[in-house]
Amino acid sequence: MPIRPENKSRYPKNWHEISLQIRERAGQKCEECGVPNRQLGGRDESGNWWRAKPTGDNGMQLTWPTEGSEAWCESDGREPRRLRIVRIVLTVAHLDHKPENCDPENLRAWCQRCHNRYDAPMRRAGIKERARAQAAVGDLFDGREIEEAETD
Repeated sequence: MPIRPENKSRYPKNWHEISLQIRERAGQKCEECGVPNRQLGGRDESGNWWRAKPTGDNGMQLTWPTEGSEAWCESDGREPRRLRIVRIVLTVAHLDHKPENCDPENLRAWCQRCHNRYDAPMRRAGIKERARAQAAVGDLFDGREIEEAETD
């Protein structure tokens, strides 16, 4: 996941090497759903991964669908179906959400979907906290003062 600018200093200087070690430990596959890093494909409505099928052959190599397009995908033993194409990007997640804690037991190699699902509650809390900080003046009142001022 992209690192928020205000959090960049919380990561160790060798974060790139640490994250590469974690992705290699996972065999370059998501440790949650198993999808391979850099693979093209799509997810169905249940979140199942389907590999993109080649769109053709230009005589020298296979051609592939572009990210964001809709194309045929396949999954073991299932009838192919058209899905929106994405490229998997394996990320490294901190289970405790603390970038300073780079203990390998605290780190997981996850695709963007699994990482986002894990981070969603923390991200919602951060959005709420930042919105509250911007409207901090409203926290000075419990509402009664405003009601009293309006009736005067």
